[in-house]
Amino acid sequence: MKITLPLPSFFALAMSGFVLETARAVDYHEEIRPILNKKCFKCHTGPKSKGGLRMDSPEDFAKRIGGDDPVIIPGDPSKSLLTIKAGLPRTDGDAMPPPPARERGAEPMTAAELTLVQKWVSMGAKFEKGELEPPAPAEESATAASEGAPMAAMQTWTNSAGASLQAAFVSLSDTSVTLKKEDGSQFEYPLANLNPESQALAKKLGGQ
Repeated sequence: MKITLPLPSFFALAMSGFVLETARAVDYHEEIRPILNKKCFKCHTGPKSKGGLRMDSPEDFAKRIGGDDPVIIPGDPSKSLLTIKAGLPRTDGDAMPPPPARERGAEPMTAAELTLVQKWVSMGAKFEKGELEPPAPAEESATAASEGAPMAAMQTWTNSAGASLQAAFVSLSDTSVTLKKEDGSQFEYPLANLNPESQALAKKLGGQ
């Protein structure tokens, strides 16, 4: 029996990777730390950590997230040394773990692990669970809209996976853009996860 989804339901499913990605923060302790423990801690723990990067201590690790000597640029995995080097080919001398360590049995991140770490970085590389707020409930935002706030022009926003959404621009920060859907609900989306055209649009509307 063939089942045909109503158009709204089909659209919601198609857009799940775009909007719902912002609804759940990646849990560092439950999802990211186990990956780092397995793939990075061998060389990056203790006071003699290689490269001065100690990852077993959140306090020391946090010193290399942003700042003057970062290995992670919050919100931008494409410019973060951690995710760049973890994604390099095995034969590249800058790859992590480095080729000599791989010859001794060290394992690189799998594609799924690297994708999860990239998502954590794109969401701000937070350590505490729940620091990333989910999109505002539609009924709350709709109430605000009904109180006379003017609705900005709708734009087409496309993420790096090719999913598109009609939403109005609200504001822009260093790492994310806030958008408003037609129902009045607002949500933040990582700027790094938009395609180049939508990133340029966000910066233009944000006055950058």
